[in-house]
Amino acid sequence: MDFLQLFGTWIFLISLAFMFLPMAQVKDWRARGTTDGFSSVHLILPVFMMGCWLRHGLMTSDKVNIAVNLMGIVSCSFYIVAFGVYTRNKTNLYKQLGALGAIFIAIFAYVGTLSAEDAPHAMGKIAAVAQNAGIFGGIYQIKSVLDKKTTEYMPSSMQFGILFILIQWTIFGLLSGNMYMVASRIPGLIVSFISISLYVVYPPITWRVPILGTQQAPEKKNE
Repeated sequence: MDFLQLFGTWIFLISLAFMFLPMAQVKDWRARGTTDGFSSVHLILPVFMMGCWLRHGLMTSDKVNIAVNLMGIVSCSFYIVAFGVYTRNKTNLYKQLGALGAIFIAIFAYVGTLSAEDAPHAMGKIAAVAQNAGIFGGIYQIKSVLDKKTTEYMPSSMQFGILFILIQWTIFGLLSGNMYMVASRIPGLIVSFISISLYVVYPPITWRVPILGTQQAPEKKNE
């Protein structure tokens, strides 16, 4: 096993571990009895991204790409179901899932019209765009934090996990010569750094951020 294969195994293992991080968010939804304050966009967009990369992996016989994204789609599906159980706005979730399915059908139909030589390159470009489109979920979350002046509803485990895994995928892309993979991770890295910086600017109210140790000071009551 050469270094690239070894690093690919490492990527697979940490990606597998990353899939369990949203469990903390599910526990929070269960404790609150609702998903109010949270958005399903952060669950839908990753499925779009991973679905495109999975298709690209199947076209290029990239086993790491196939395994990681297939497992990711399965785990995200579980969290989407959990979100559906606790959300009060199920109609909005159904609309998002319907739009996701329609987009997949359109993309795969288009790629299917291309030659065997051109299709993988086209799918790689589409997957890179899908990866960058995923940052809109992060941008939406940043806007939500700026509006609420708190990171109370932005799970730190997810943010630190996303940053860590983005760095690993960027390194893997550089080592394997997959520039589609590298280019698609750069915007995500920028958004991730901005999101984490918000824990300092607008700390959460009821919990302390690991590593950074930030939390809003309790308001002093007038005696």
